[in-house]
Amino acid sequence: MLIFWLFSFSMAQKNEVYLNDDLVQISESEFKKMNDLHKFYNLQYETDSSFINIKVQRVRKGKLSGEVWNAIKSELSALSNQEIPENDLIIINYYHGMDGCNSSGNKSHMTAKYKRFLKGINKMPDLSQFFVFKSAEGTTNYGKNINWIHDKSRRIEKTFFPLKYPCGSYVLIDENGNYYLQKGEYDIEQIIDLVKNKKTTFATINSSY
Repeated sequence: MLIFWLFSFSMAQKNEVYLNDDLVQISESEFKKMNDLHKFYNLQYETDSSFINIKVQRVRKGKLSGEVWNAIKSELSALSNQEIPENDLIIINYYHGMDGCNSSGNKSHMTAKYKRFLKGINKMPDLSQFFVFKSAEGTTNYGKNINWIHDKSRRIEKTFFPLKYPCGSYVLIDENGNYYLQKGEYDIEQIIDLVKNKKTTFATINSSY
């Protein structure tokens, strides 16, 4: 009983720290206001002294600077040995690595979904598709016909995905450097609709990296 009390007491003594999607500290009340589960979800990390609570914005739009945009295109082209036409929209599916979200589920179902996605994407003009990983473990679960490339410099991670989001993430970038990204679990086939409705997808750009 004493051990349980001491453990509970030590847990209670830890500070609660709240951060927004830019990893900037906010108040607890601000954190709790962002409670729409369609737009936000929570991540929590524990240190020796604190619980770090992060409010993740599922979807974010913005515009890259010319320097960052050119660096991303050059690196993707070099790593994949694939030329990127100037007017192409770029799709990057980002795999953070194995986690509790993507380590379970029906693998054949996942493989079939990715196969359908690639079939749909290959029929669409002015697109360059890239599958990028931070950790390769588990990438084979998505099918044998995917050409994965390693985010060696962590440029994609640092620009768009500073944390490990559950199951994976993606970003769409148009020819002008406008981006639409989703952090965390998503339905890959929804990307086709986003590309088809490009004007709506990239409307209301309000942030930048």
